[in-house]
Amino acid sequence: MIDDVKLPKQVMDRIDARWISRQRRTDQRRSRMIDQRLEQLRAHRNNIQRYRRLLKTKLTDLERQFIERRLAKEHAAAQRTASDIPPLGVLPTPVSAHDSSGESL
Repeated sequence: MIDDVKLPKQVMDRIDARWISRQRRTDQRRSRMIDQRLEQLRAHRNNIQRYRRLLKTKLTDLERQFIERRLAKEHAAAQRTASDIPPLGVLPTPVSAHDSSGESL
């Protein structure tokens, strides 16, 4: 195991620093992705609200059909975007140094 290897403190500190740095970059990328998805959801929500407001106004049949189609497409796009967002507060599972049989990799 890695615990059996004796390395100088400065080497262990550098390894730890690189690991932490890599984790932060991963967390930042994940955070940016979630922020982007939330921004897309807000845009879909605003479009859906606008289309619903328009449907309450006096429209021709052709205009109403067009807006109803746009509303359905926008709702479907919002559902797809929402399904792409990982649950907030759930951290990705760390990669283990052991395989399923308990052996070191």
